[in-house]
Amino acid sequence: MQKRLFVAASLPEDVKKRLFRFVEKEYRDLPVKWVRKENFHLTLNFLGYIPEENIPEICDSIREAAENVQSFELEFQKMEFGPKKDAKKMIWASGEKSEELSELKYRLDKTLGFHSGEKRKFRPHITLGKIIKEKWRKILPEPEVEKNFVFSVPVSSIELFESKFEKGKRVYYILESFSLH
Repeated sequence: MQKRLFVAASLPEDVKKRLFRFVEKEYRDLPVKWVRKENFHLTLNFLGYIPEENIPEICDSIREAAENVQSFELEFQKMEFGPKKDAKKMIWASGEKSEELSELKYRLDKTLGFHSGEKRKFRPHITLGKIIKEKWRKILPEPEVEKNFVFSVPVSSIELFESKFEKGKRVYYILESFSLH
């Protein structure tokens, strides 16, 4: 059997609540499929559909990548379109590039087999919702989404998540958590 997996940093409940309240206040009427509050997270690697028997090996790789990595703090500055202004697919909270996060992402990519050769700065983002393109195109003038919204997120662990579709909803389950030092 296969499981749909990804590696991410969980968000504290207070951050999830703040993000949810902001979305409700500022963007509620936009044609967007919003991420449920309990599903907010910071994705590091999407692994796709993985055979269940490979999960222990993946956990070993994640554990190796997280080994000797210190906890750190991420700063987020604004809400904006993603992945680019001219390629709008989502609305997300975007953060400042971080040496610590870039190093962790590089280590994960390397141990999980996504290594691209060089270490690149990884800009964190938290997906809040996916734009419903057909409905979005009909809105004139196009709504302004970019807004300042400053908050920080402590990263003291990373998790291996399973993504399931249950009762018409996307649900994420933590399969294993890996502490940072």
